[in-house]
Amino acid sequence: MGIKYKSVAHGLDSFVIKPTNLKRTGAYNAFVKADALRLSNRFRESIKHYLQSLMMDRNNYRVYKGLGISYKAEQDYEKAVKYLEKAREMSYFSSDIHYELGLCYMLTGRFCEAIRCFHHTISLDRTNINAQIQLGVAHECIEEFDMAILIYHTIIENNPSYLSAYNHLSALYMNIGEFKSAGTVFSQLLKINPSFNKAYLGLAICFDKMSHHKRALHYYKLFLDKKPHSHHGEKIRKRIDKLSRAKASENSSKCFAVVND
Repeated sequence: MGIKYKSVAHGLDSFVIKPTNLKRTGAYNAFVKADALRLSNRFRESIKHYLQSLMMDRNNYRVYKGLGISYKAEQDYEKAVKYLEKAREMSYFSSDIHYELGLCYMLTGRFCEAIRCFHHTISLDRTNINAQIQLGVAHECIEEFDMAILIYHTIIENNPSYLSAYNHLSALYMNIGEFKSAGTVFSQLLKINPSFNKAYLGLAICFDKMSHHKRALHYYKLFLDKKPHSHHGEKIRKRIDKLSRAKASENSSKCFAVVND
């Protein structure tokens, strides 16, 4: 029957190049310290210790990975890519390396390369929803909107309570002027989480764009009831005032027409 593995990555683990010496060598101690510093967000300090470890041992792919992540945090993306590519070369079946490299490619505008990295990540770890979201974003960046929409819908179908996918999908629909579709997504989002107040504002804007001003007014007011101190508050109040005056003028014109009849 063969050996059963928990995941693709687990099954391919035997092909990963691992550090040959995990004893408490100077290289290992420097690596451990660097990792601890990185995990406490002390990225600049971690880089020094990763490089010390690398001077003593160039066979630990985790040092290259840590260096890449720390350089990414320090916004030195050229070095981040360099070290993450080396880590990927040494440990091709580590999904997190592909993911981190994909993020670096995104940050440097290399979207097609990012897409390949996220595909590799997902093929090795189908549970990585962040990689799936970033894949959708990457397709958005190269204006492959239909593909991005498909990806977000697939994430929602498989993870119906994952709010970020609704957020990205509704924002994309709004950006391409599909306000009816965006409104549908906002409504779905509120069914899952009625306290997600931003969705009320989203619905208001969608109805406003579609000239359904009565419904837009309702949702603008509902949003302000729930978020009275929103930094959007002043603009929303001005819009409510303008729509209310337009509505009053329209009602006045109707009454005038009836009297004249």
